[in-house]
Amino acid sequence: MATPDRRSILIDAYENAAVIVSGISPDQLRNSTPCHGYDAAGLIDHVVEAGHRAAALGRGQAPPSGDASPHVELTEAPDRLRSAAQEAAAAWADDTRLVTTATMPWGEQYTGAALIDMYLLELAVHAWDLARATGQLDRLASTLAAPALSGAHAFIKEDFRDMVGPGAPFGAEVPPPPGANDWERFVAFTGRDPRARSRRAASSGRPGGLCLPASVRLCRAPASTGFAQRSSRGLVQRYRRPCWRLSA
Repeated sequence: MATPDRRSILIDAYENAAVIVSGISPDQLRNSTPCHGYDAAGLIDHVVEAGHRAAALGRGQAPPSGDASPHVELTEAPDRLRSAAQEAAAAWADDTRLVTTATMPWGEQYTGAALIDMYLLELAVHAWDLARATGQLDRLASTLAAPALSGAHAFIKEDFRDMVGPGAPFGAEVPPPPGANDWERFVAFTGRDPRARSRRAASSGRPGGLCLPASVRLCRAPASTGFAQRSSRGLVQRYRRPCWRLSA
């Protein structure tokens, strides 16, 4: 079987996220997002950090576990994402990176192709989260959702769904609504209801969420929501509330 090569789609996902972030106004930073436990400001921080992590992995640098997402000013975030995209394009340019295996901090191994799918999924789904939270669904790149869905099919295994509880780390696939577009089919596969009513803006500040790319879970929120997760290889880790589901 040929190794999937979604490197160019990953770079497109950076630009898509940058476009959405550039359309967010300061008064929308407290808006709740479909990523449970995150407002727009916290999720922007996470997306920028994820973009830099993806580039570092292309250079062969495994990200340390437990890293917090540094705060990024809204005015700086689009340029930070585009800079990370340039780093990622250079880091993943060598074709051998697709088949090189990396051992992650939690002990599991992934090929470069799988890591690209991991971060394509993360950048794309969180761009949708931010677009949904700030009324920008019409600005999402129409050509990105279908290949992002292909990457999600490759990365999300059935036993990842509801592994540690309902919706954690991924919820059950939501049936796409009648007439669903590519973006709605994509987010429905991740366990989000693409047409659920948006939640009201958060009444308190950013959760200060910590973010960790994991074998089956890519985000975590405040420590007060912590729970122990056993990975598919039996490795027990301390994670926090997953952000891969929509709370309607």
